[in-house]
Amino acid sequence: MRLDGLSGGAVAALRPLLPRLRALETRLGTQFRALLPHGGTGPDLLGNYPIRTRFAVLVGLAVVCAAVIGIAYQVGERRIDAAMAAYDDFRRLNDLAGDVRAKAAQLRNHHEQFLLERDVKLHDAFQADAGFISDALDHMGQGATDEVMAGLVTELKVDLDEVSGHFGRLFAISKTLGLTASAGLRGQLTDSAEAAESELKMWPNAGPLLPAMLQLRLAESLFMLYGGEGYRGQHRRYANEFDFQLDASPLPPSTRDELRTLAKTYAEDMQAFAESSSALAAEAAALRQQFQKMQPDLDKVFAHAREGMAAASREQAATRSRTSAVVSAIAVVSALAFFAATLVLARSVSHPIRQIETAMDALAKGNHDVTVPGIARRDEIGDMAKAVAVFKDNAIAMVRLQQQQEAVRAEAEEAARAQVRALADQFEGAVKTVADIIGDNAVAIRTIAAGMIGGEAAGGDNRSLEVAEAAERSRDTVAAVAKAAGELQASVDEVSRNVGEASGVVRHAVDQLERTNARVQGLSEVAGRIDRVVKLIGDIAGRTNMLSLNATIEAQRAGEAGKGFAVVAEEVKHLAQRTGDSTREIAELVDAIQSATAETVAAIAEVDGAVRRMDDIAGRVAESMARQAEVTRNIGDCVAQVTQATHEVTDGVVNVTQTAARYCGSALQVVWAADDQSGPAASLKHQVDGFLATVRG
Repeated sequence: MRLDGLSGGAVAALRPLLPRLRALETRLGTQFRALLPHGGTGPDLLGNYPIRTRFAVLVGLAVVCAAVIGIAYQVGERRIDAAMAAYDDFRRLNDLAGDVRAKAAQLRNHHEQFLLERDVKLHDAFQADAGFISDALDHMGQGATDEVMAGLVTELKVDLDEVSGHFGRLFAISKTLGLTASAGLRGQLTDSAEAAESELKMWPNAGPLLPAMLQLRLAESLFMLYGGEGYRGQHRRYANEFDFQLDASPLPPSTRDELRTLAKTYAEDMQAFAESSSALAAEAAALRQQFQKMQPDLDKVFAHAREGMAAASREQAATRSRTSAVVSAIAVVSALAFFAATLVLARSVSHPIRQIETAMDALAKGNHDVTVPGIARRDEIGDMAKAVAVFKDNAIAMVRLQQQQEAVRAEAEEAARAQVRALADQFEGAVKTVADIIGDNAVAIRTIAAGMIGGEAAGGDNRSLEVAEAAERSRDTVAAVAKAAGELQASVDEVSRNVGEASGVVRHAVDQLERTNARVQGLSEVAGRIDRVVKLIGDIAGRTNMLSLNATIEAQRAGEAGKGFAVVAEEVKHLAQRTGDSTREIAELVDAIQSATAETVAAIAEVDGAVRRMDDIAGRVAESMARQAEVTRNIGDCVAQVTQATHEVTDGVVNVTQTAARYCGSALQVVWAADDQSGPAASLKHQVDGFLATVRG
């Protein structure tokens, strides 16, 4: 088995299977040789099934092999699709993880930028990005394939909720502090500070209170810019100094009280602003810490997605390699099985056809002792063998019948000729004697009658008695002639029946030849059907060749992954070519059978012509016998006429004897009757001569 056309993965997967494939190939070869007709030691097992069924089984085997290859390919493709789907899932997870990381970085930017700008739009952008991250985490949770991933997504959701909570509180504190310079505690602090400054500006003798107020505002500004308890402590110290300076100032008490109230309000606003700022700083620090807490989980999710993509890619490559190896192995085994089945099928058809062809050649050459092979088969070849056996039996029967007919015809002709000759001789002796006697009697009667007319009356009685005796003898002689004519008629009828039986035998032989011709024509039709089956096999082989070419083209398009299929397609192509060669060989055998059948039909036609010529000869003999029967009937009619004339002569003699007185007139009647009797007697001799000439040929 060649493996040089397969890919590296297919070769590696097929190498462990090579010993099993070789053992399977050996067992299949042994079993297929046992199935071959007379090719092994066992009987022809395929002879019990029609050729159409065997070709249907072969086509079914091809379909099954293709289906098995297709199923294996589909299973592999499904596994590859599953690996690709897993790869796509991990890729989407990787994309979502990347989006979550990017949006988390944007959340940090929004948070830091909001601390600097206190813009409401940044708050809205923060909420939108947080919502996007929440949706992405929901999708990641739905597509989580293991508990680790599900735990990471859950932790990220908790961290996102913490981030959203911290930012919400940070935004609320920022609103309390004031998103603008005039809003919230920021605006309130500015108002209280400006109120104190305005009051101080109204008193030119405020003295050191103005510098103290400026220091308070400076500490306030530094705290707002940098925060920290140091600047807040400076602000408290400057507030105490302002209160000391206020007590020492020359301002009126009411003014000092009012300034003290304004300073106290300013200090309280500063205290509230500082506390809120501290809370804002704490929330900002907690938010930054929460962002830092989310980052490892995001990195783990991202790494998990990357590892899943790599594992899915490796699984896809391994599955593709295994699928290619399995499909290649199945294709090789299927090709071996299909090749073996095709070899068995071609052998089961061609070998018995060659044997039948040999038997038909022997029969055509006149060897009727040859044994027709395949009679016990139950397929179309068995039908052909049975038809050839029928042809053999009919040929033997035809030869035997021809011999019997020749013997019967010779015996019948010889018997007919002998019987006709005997009858002719007998008839000639009897009828001519009778005719001569009748002629002599007629002359004697006429002489006596003339004597009676011109003779002496004294001797009339004696002569009348002599005439009566002569007439009686004539009547007896005519009766004997009539009996001989009847026997001749019976003999002619017997010969006619024998000729009719011979004609029946000949017609039976003609019928047998026609049935034999019909059976041989049936054999020719069977050969024609086998020719159509052979054409069907050739068509299948051609289509298989086209399929192998298409498979080769597709394998070349597939590149490295299709080399295994290219090897299988090449094997299928060789198989189709060998099938086509076997088909052409079978077609040549079928043509030889049809030629032998045509020669057999021609031989039967020659025998049929000979038998029909025998039938024509028998018909002509029957016609001749019919003519002889007609002549015999004519002779019978003549004998009847002679008998009638004899009766008339006898009656005339009686009248002469009884009425001697009127003997002259009666004598004249006797003369006339004698003349009338001479005519039929002459006619009888003429008819007898003609009949004998016809019979003797």
